[in-house]
Amino acid sequence: MSSTFVLFILFFMLICVVLFYVFTQQSLNDISSRLNRLQPAAPVARTPDVIRRERAYSHDQLVLLEADLRTTGREDLTEGEVQEIDKARKKIKICVDELKASGDWIGLPFDFEWTEILDRLPQVNTLYRKAIAEQTEGAQNPQIAAPAPVPAPAPAPQSRLSNPRR
Repeated sequence: MSSTFVLFILFFMLICVVLFYVFTQQSLNDISSRLNRLQPAAPVARTPDVIRRERAYSHDQLVLLEADLRTTGREDLTEGEVQEIDKARKKIKICVDELKASGDWIGLPFDFEWTEILDRLPQVNTLYRKAIAEQTEGAQNPQIAAPAPVPAPAPAPQSRLSNPRR
């Protein structure tokens, strides 16, 4: 009887240990999932091909604009086109910086920087620089209205100390 009793106690302790382990694991999993929800997701590193495709898309937009300018023979850019060029410039610079930071920058003749891309688009380059110069010139020399005329000074009041009997 005593050996059965000892086996029963050992079996009961084994069940308690297993239950303790299961409940502890569930608590740890719950805590882990809560912490994962609180932490921001790590940014996914983009592959060089994805970065180059994004840069190529922006470059293609500029090439299309160059073709449009050549076919229409326009001598100026609209405000929307200047904004498109600025957006493409920023995107291309970001892509170039990303490629250089990741060590995947190949350089010429495969990877072009913004200035090299702009040099290959003479019409866009000329008109973009002209538009930027006009914008900066307008910002530096705003049209100022003519100054208001300065009123003539009022006559000085006579002093009590002056001699009225001259």
